[in-house]
Amino acid sequence: MATRSTRLAYRAVAKRKARVSLLARGGGVVERQVEFQVTGDDPQTRLVRTFDAPMEMVFMAWTTADMLRRWYGPHVTTVSECFMDLTEGGSYRITMRAPDGTEYPMFGTVHNIRVPYHFELVVDLSEHPDDFVHLFRPLGTALEFVPVRWYYEIDLREEQGVTTAEVLARYPVVEDRDVMISTGGAIGWNESFERLDALLAQF
Repeated sequence: MATRSTRLAYRAVAKRKARVSLLARGGGVVERQVEFQVTGDDPQTRLVRTFDAPMEMVFMAWTTADMLRRWYGPHVTTVSECFMDLTEGGSYRITMRAPDGTEYPMFGTVHNIRVPYHFELVVDLSEHPDDFVHLFRPLGTALEFVPVRWYYEIDLREEQGVTTAEVLARYPVVEDRDVMISTGGAIGWNESFERLDALLAQF
């Protein structure tokens, strides 16, 4: 079972990662940091972020395996496995690897593709390490057998060469939203987006 001490440990790790990330960038104010936006009691979160690149390039970075593996995940991780079948109902899989070798796979299917400005993902996290899964699905509770399966909608829009990306995540239960926020889930998104900035700057 994910105990209170386990949850506190995860929060400490998130805070430590935030400090390390900030120090690595010289300790200054980080531009374009995003936080989860919530609406009432809805089991969902929203992230909005801008990128200095055309919409077509941002869409390609999100939906092409060769580009995804170069930016997806926090700074300390690498992508050990990545494929993406950008067709209706096509499958994808992204596996992040931590410095200690722990792997965090996510997989699912792609839907409602409208190149180059919209697509949706079914995101299955059931193969993540048990400690992660049990944060969201504590053993012996009513949540234990609820699939750790989320739904992302990614929308892009461009104005004067700047692309705004909006990521809407829908969760099966509101507890998922609350755990994502309380454990610092936005840190991973922010660091991924910083890596995406660096990748887009190369083109």
